[in-house]
Parts: sequence; C-alpha cells; structure tokens
Amino acid sequence: MSDSQQQTSSGSRSAERRRTDRQVSIRFSRDALVGNGQNISEQGVFFVAEGRVVVEVEIEGREGVLQGELVRTENMGSGSVGIAVKFDEPHPGLVDG
Repeated sequence: MSDSQQQTSSGSRSAERRRTDRQVSIRFSRDALVGNGQNISEQGVFFVAEGRVVVEVEIEGREGVLQGELVRTENMGSGSVGIAVKFDEPHPGLVDG
C-alpha cells in the first residue's frame, strides 16, 4: 500500500491508530450465534445472526478487561486471522500522546 493510500484510509477514521506489539486476547461472551442461512456449499456456509458479537479484551501491560464487539474478521493467509474489535466506550489512555 502506498503512502497516499495509507493516508486516505486512515484519514477517514474517527480515531487515531498507532502500531502496537502488545499481546491481545479476546473472549466471546455468547456461547452460540444462531441465524438464517444465506448460502451453503461443500466448503462452507454463510449466515446472518441478529445482535452484537460481544467480546472481552485483555491487552498485555494493561490491567482490567475492555468490553466491546467483534466488527470484522479477515483471513490473513498462512493460518492467521485478523480481528477488529470496537470498544463499547473510548479508552484514550491506550494511545500514548
């Protein structure tokens, strides 16, 4: 991604992002998601569930648990997955000035 693409992407975001190398863990608060199937194949299924996917987030070096919701997952290849969580409320202390 070029510098101009990065500026455009991050310019439209409502909050500043900074790189971090701290370990992050999440726990899902719901045991099951139930929804209506949209399509199915031999390789998988796509369905739509109502409501939020509530999670609890712990960040290395920070005490306490942050509440939020899963907003996106992305297959990063080689067995890795990218996970985006939106916190229920802002936590300005997470981003050092």
